[in-house]
Amino acid sequence: MTDTAAHTRFLFAPGDLRGAEAIDDVALVSALGDVESAWVNAQAHAGLISADVRAEAVAGIEATTRSLLADSSELEMLAANSESGGNPVIPFLAAIRSRLSHDASRALHKGLTSQDVMDSALGLLMARVARQTHARLDVICDLLVGLSDAHASTVCLARTLTQPALPTTFGLKAAAWASEVQEVQSLTPRIDYVQVGGAAGTRAAIREFAGPQTEALLRQFQVQLRGPDAALTSVPVPWHTDRVRVLNWASHLTQCMTVGASIARDVLVGARPEVGELSLAATGGSSAMPQKVNPTSAVLLHRNGMRAPGLMATLTSTAAEAIEERSDGAWHAEWPALSELMGLAVSSLIMLETMVEGLSVNPEAMRANVEAASPGIFAERLTITFGHRLGKPEIQEIIADGSDPVGALKTALEKHPADAANEDNTADVDLAGFFSPDNYLGDAEAIRQTIIATINGPEPVSPGLLPFSSRK
Repeated sequence: MTDTAAHTRFLFAPGDLRGAEAIDDVALVSALGDVESAWVNAQAHAGLISADVRAEAVAGIEATTRSLLADSSELEMLAANSESGGNPVIPFLAAIRSRLSHDASRALHKGLTSQDVMDSALGLLMARVARQTHARLDVICDLLVGLSDAHASTVCLARTLTQPALPTTFGLKAAAWASEVQEVQSLTPRIDYVQVGGAAGTRAAIREFAGPQTEALLRQFQVQLRGPDAALTSVPVPWHTDRVRVLNWASHLTQCMTVGASIARDVLVGARPEVGELSLAATGGSSAMPQKVNPTSAVLLHRNGMRAPGLMATLTSTAAEAIEERSDGAWHAEWPALSELMGLAVSSLIMLETMVEGLSVNPEAMRANVEAASPGIFAERLTITFGHRLGKPEIQEIIADGSDPVGALKTALEKHPADAANEDNTADVDLAGFFSPDNYLGDAEAIRQTIIATINGPEPVSPGLLPFSSRK
């Protein structure tokens, strides 16, 4: 065993590596460097520092960032040094300043506080993750719509509380999955991540040194981080005490994991050999049983869904515990929970896309399972159609295992003829086709088509969402 191995925990959670690049230590250091560089560049654009000071400071930030990213031991040292100040910004700045002259060192981080940089960096990462989740949800939704169209008329068994219920279509089931995915996508939150309030959210130090250039400085900071379009938006107020927005981000990430877990649970049921309705291309074997082909992607999606509530609970607590102008621990507790949710959301959607792409449907097995559950699944139809003529015991006798349901129904109706004094609309009922699942699908196809039309239609406009383009 050597001392050079990176300290990771990916072996404890297979699949997490897929989302690691979105929110690992390397990503955070890069984001911290982006924020500090944006602030220096904004000062130069506002005429507060010279071009030479700007160039030296930015070069120092970039050199320090490259050094940290290239050497895992330096990154670990930064993590160790973060403990004394409670955040990584402080030792990061110290490492940068060791490369700078007096003037460039003064321009670095001037007027900011650690929370400005940490919040902006996490928000920057969250904005990148949100764009990834939004795009990947779009792809997954399209895959599910295609699956729904391909199996619009594939009859399968609807199950409620794990038991056979009624006939339905797999096309409707896949459309319902697509609808869930599209709803999560449509609720992608606003990511106003630029945080700049100074030590107590008043921007006192910033106003002190920037004076009449304060507005220009703040606007340029936004432009540097968010792009030219940010020049057209108002400068956000400090949100250092508004941790509800972090909770909102976490809610979206949790939804990404939950929708994947929910669909995976259905797939896991369908992929059981004794059910045999679904199978996966992306599967894994067993270390002890060579005959096994495990639906691994669905298993890991299900696992991620069970990890989400604890992380969401932590961020609910941190939002509730936010006090004064900087919380004593609640702010710090956000980072590991939020970062883990970001990585899990990305990995969940990658695995969900893989699972859906490799999903095979067995219509014959679906039909066989419907037939095996018949005629019991027609109890509702019997009650609705003939309940005024037949009692519960007679209906139970008709749907008993091994019975001839058509013959039993005819016999029962002969024993209880329609009362001529009361209106009866059962005379024209096709008894021969009464127990055919294809004849008891209700509005399944109409509902499916409505779902697909809604998904393919224009995305509703909501002021609470990022200005993402509509799906189509």
